[in-house]
Amino acid sequence: MKQVIIVLLFILLSVTSYAQYFYYNEKYYDNDLLLEGGLSVGLMNAATDVGKRSGSIISPGYYDWGCSNLSMGLYFGAMYKSLFGARLEFTRGVVGGMDSRSNTPYVVFRNLSYKSSIFEATLTGQFYPLALLNKEELPALSPYVLAGFGLFSYFPKAMYDSQWVSLRSLHTEGQNSVEFPKRKEYGEKAWCFPMGFGIKYDYSAKINFRFEGIYRLTTTDYLDDVSTTYVDPSILMTSQRILLAHRYRELLPTKDLTGRTRGSPGTNDRYFSFTIKVGYLLGRNKIPVNDVP
Repeated sequence: MKQVIIVLLFILLSVTSYAQYFYYNEKYYDNDLLLEGGLSVGLMNAATDVGKRSGSIISPGYYDWGCSNLSMGLYFGAMYKSLFGARLEFTRGVVGGMDSRSNTPYVVFRNLSYKSSIFEATLTGQFYPLALLNKEELPALSPYVLAGFGLFSYFPKAMYDSQWVSLRSLHTEGQNSVEFPKRKEYGEKAWCFPMGFGIKYDYSAKINFRFEGIYRLTTTDYLDDVSTTYVDPSILMTSQRILLAHRYRELLPTKDLTGRTRGSPGTNDRYFSFTIKVGYLLGRNKIPVNDVP
């Protein structure tokens, strides 16, 4: 325990032992607090029941990279002594999946597909470890880790009769029915918990570029409208709802999977993104010409 306290005190003293230090080209110096605003563009993808692939979640082969879609966003942040950062970010993207692209026979046979628009607001904190190593001059390239929380809205849809149909109100798993009183219509919003890594490159004293990979755990299993079991077609009533719930019938019209597993209720859906950001900094001051080394 004493060793832990000593390490924490050392880090605290390292952080508070200086007020200003030189930017890497020695023509600017940083104030304690830097403000930043910027834009981002990248690719967004998801790991849900639809299109699920076999393998480990940490393996690249577990994910269907061909279903990646464009994402865009803007952010506002602050950095304290180039060591800690906080950022408010707004992101818009699309995730989707197709069972036909899975490497698991049962999933392919299930024949489901979806796309869902994502509107996300997150608050994250960042930690830049290299700032602990050099207190007077920062490198142009700096890695960091980040984590936080956020709120997002999602709108799962499926293709039916040559048009995209919203799935939430169709209650494809018997939501709000007398037969399944515990299955309620899922909401339009859910919490997410982003975590990831980044690399920041100071292109100039005012402009930087970032590359980030962020993985988000969520509090919903209905990002793709799939979670529990198949329900009896008589509960669904309309032909549209029956087809969208039992899409395996497009391959085998006489097959009936009522009561069988449709999704994985014990595992919430996740989504992730890889983005490039460009930011503009405020708070980095130019050294008077006579004082430049």
